[in-house]
Amino acid sequence: MSASLPDVVVGLTAPRESPLRVTTRDLPAAADSLAASPPPVPGTATLPDEVPALVLADGPGTPATTPGATSGATGDLLDVLAPTTGERLLRVEDTSPDLARDIATAVAATSRTDWAWLSAQDRARFLFAVSDVLAGHVRALAVTAALTTGRPLAAGFTLDAPAAHAAAFSAAGWADKLDSVGAAHRPGGGVVVLLTTWRTSTADALSAVVAALATGCGVVLRARPAAAATARQFVRLFEEAGLPPGLVRSAPGADAAADAALWAHPDLVAVRADGSVDDLRSVGVALADRGTPLLQRPDAPHVDVVLEGADLQAVTVALVEAAVGGAHERPGGSRVLAHRAVVDALVERATPVVARLHTGHPLDRATAVGPVPTPHLARAAREVLDATAGLPAGLPAGGWWAPPGIATVGRHSAWPPPGPVLGVRSVRSAEDALTHLTGAGSVTVWGGELGTEVPAPPDARRDALDLLRACRG
Repeated sequence: MSASLPDVVVGLTAPRESPLRVTTRDLPAAADSLAASPPPVPGTATLPDEVPALVLADGPGTPATTPGATSGATGDLLDVLAPTTGERLLRVEDTSPDLARDIATAVAATSRTDWAWLSAQDRARFLFAVSDVLAGHVRALAVTAALTTGRPLAAGFTLDAPAAHAAAFSAAGWADKLDSVGAAHRPGGGVVVLLTTWRTSTADALSAVVAALATGCGVVLRARPAAAATARQFVRLFEEAGLPPGLVRSAPGADAAADAALWAHPDLVAVRADGSVDDLRSVGVALADRGTPLLQRPDAPHVDVVLEGADLQAVTVALVEAAVGGAHERPGGSRVLAHRAVVDALVERATPVVARLHTGHPLDRATAVGPVPTPHLARAAREVLDATAGLPAGLPAGGWWAPPGIATVGRHSAWPPPGPVLGVRSVRSAEDALTHLTGAGSVTVWGGELGTEVPAPPDARRDALDLLRACRG
C-alpha cells in the first residue's frame, strides 16, 4: 500500500524535497542474507563492497559520502582498531567544539523550518518510512558492527535487524499519540543528542532517534569513534526515508570540550546516552545545572538467579545465549547466582555446551562468538579461564579473542568481565541472593521468587517512551 503527503501543509510554506511515498517491505531472510556473505580467508584484509564507502574515510579533508554527514572536522584523527586483528580499521575525525556547536545549531534550525511544523500524522508517516527502508540497510549495518565491534554477522541478521525494525516501527507510532503518553509536540523544534558507543545496539539507537523526531526535534548523533561508522549509516538511512537533509547529523569523536559544547547548547532538549557509570555520571553533572533530561543506560551487569525449582534445561539455554551475546548484549557482564542445591548440576550441564560454541571471524556465517570489543576485556576473560586452548586455529593474529566458558566464582572473588565468559556463584537461599544484587542492571529469576521487585531487562521501546516524555518541554 502507498500513500503520499501534500507538498505543502495548509497555511504554511516550506520547501519539500518530494512527496513522501510509504511502502512496506519485508526484511531479507536471514538464510539468504548470510548465504551472500562468504567466510573470510584468515589473514586477508578484504572488506565487503559497501563498507569502504561508508566507513573508511582515511585522513583529513576526505569528502563526506553521505549528504548531511560531517566532514572537515578540525580535531585530531582518532584510530579505530579492528577487534579481529588489533590493527587500524579506520580513522575518525574528532569533531571540534566549534563544529559540534555549529552542527547542533544547524540541526535545530532544520527542525524548526523543515520538520516541527508538520502535523503529527505527517511526521508519523515519515517515520514509518524509516522502518520500510531499513531493509535495504540491514546488511551494511550488520557488516559495520561486525568489523568495528566484533558482533557476529549471524546475530546482526537474525537478532539485531528484527529488533531494530520492531523498535523503529513502535517509536514511529507515537508521533500522533504524544498526548496519550504524557508527551507533547515541540512546535519550535530543538535538538536531542544521542551519545552512542560500541555498546549501543541498532535497536536502541533507532528507537531513540525516531522517538526524538516524533516530538518535532532533530538529532545529533554524538558517536564515539567505534560507533562513528554506524552513525554515518544512520544519517544515510534517515535521508533515504525522505526526512529533511540535516535533520539527523553525526558529530563523531571523544573530545570532552566538544561534549561540553553540546551539553551547553541553547537548543538542547534532552540527551540519551550509553556508557560506563563514571562516564554517565560526568554527563549528568554537566547537565544538572541546566535541568536537561538525561536518559541513560549504564553498563550494569545482568544477573540470573537460579533457585531450587528452576528448569535447568531452560536455564542452560539462556546461559548459552548469554555467552553468545557476550558484551554486545550484556555490556555490564553476565552473572549467575545459583542455589547450592542445583549449582553443581547447572555447571555440569552448561559448561560443555558453552565450551563448544564456535569462535571465529565475525563475518563468517558459522561464527557464534566473535572477538571481544576491547583488548582489555579479552585479556581479562582469558585470565579468568586461565587457558586459550578453546580458541580454534587460524584466527587472525593480534585480535581480541577470548574463548567462551563458565567460571565458578567465590563469594569474595571478582566476577568475569563482560564477554563470552559467565561467572557462577553459589548462594544458600533466595534471601542470600539478594545480598549479591547490588549494582545489578537487570535480574532474571528462575524457579521461584525473591520476595522483592527486581530490575527488568533493557527494552528499546520502553526507553523510547521515556525519551518522548523527556522531550515534552
